[in-house]
Amino acid sequence: MPWAHTFPAPLPLTAGCVAALGNFDGVHQGHLSLLQYAKAQAQALALPLVALTFDPHPRSILRPEIPLQQLQTLPARLLALHQAGAEGVAVLPFNGARAQQSPADFIEEILIGWLQAKAVVIGENFKFGHRAAGTPTLLQQQPQFQTHVVALVGDAVGPFSSTRLRLARQ
Repeated sequence: MPWAHTFPAPLPLTAGCVAALGNFDGVHQGHLSLLQYAKAQAQALALPLVALTFDPHPRSILRPEIPLQQLQTLPARLLALHQAGAEGVAVLPFNGARAQQSPADFIEEILIGWLQAKAVVIGENFKFGHRAAGTPTLLQQQPQFQTHVVALVGDAVGPFSSTRLRLARQ
């Protein structure tokens, strides 16, 4: 099992990491593709791969009136992320204050400060910060780390997603 730390606990990083960002609810084929790409980047940079996940799922805070079926418990997610190649998991508690955090503050506090990210790997649909104002383009403009945007993967039905898995369970 990899190490897992919840913010603000210090992470056992000495030279930074490659950070794969996402909710990772379900650790489905789309997530596996992103993690595989991130693992290759981590190996190329000789850095550990750290998956950043949110707990609880942001939608449960942002849209509490819409019931959210969690696909995996946090312990199951930690195990699945480890099995997919993450050497560590950073768990970021999601609450009302985090929902109000600006994209710039998220980058400074979490990506640069806590994770010490040297490279960030995200899916093309990843949004962050207050009102989802943080975009892949914003991350690509940051000089402190490399940003890699991974295209969504899918099949004839469409992109693999946690929403798709939830709908299939109904």
